Amino acid sequence: PMPLGSAVATSAGRLPHKAIIHVAGINGWWRAGEASIRGSVNSAVALAQELGLESIAFPVIGSGAGSYSTEKAEAIMNDTLSKITTDIDVTIVRYLPAK
Repeated sequence: PMPLGSAVATSAGRLPHKAIIHVAGINGWWRAGEASIRGSVNSAVALAQELGLESIAFPVIGSGAGSYSTEKAEAIMNDTLSKITTDIDVTIVRYLPAK
């Protein structure tokens, strides 16, 4: 178990990346909220800095299984990122189902 809003890194396995950062963006009831989204972004970026990573890519945290509005979650993430000073290249990836 991870505290809500926290982040941990694991090996990237065979993927061509240095690490995979996992965040606790949803609670035990499978719900995301503003605090968990902000905390997850802050924790992940701090961990990426600690690991010396040059870039990080985020899905829209909480918008899938967490049932949070994709637009609101992305806005929270962008607002949180705008308050972080980092040299890490940050990308938010929005999943769009095939039509």
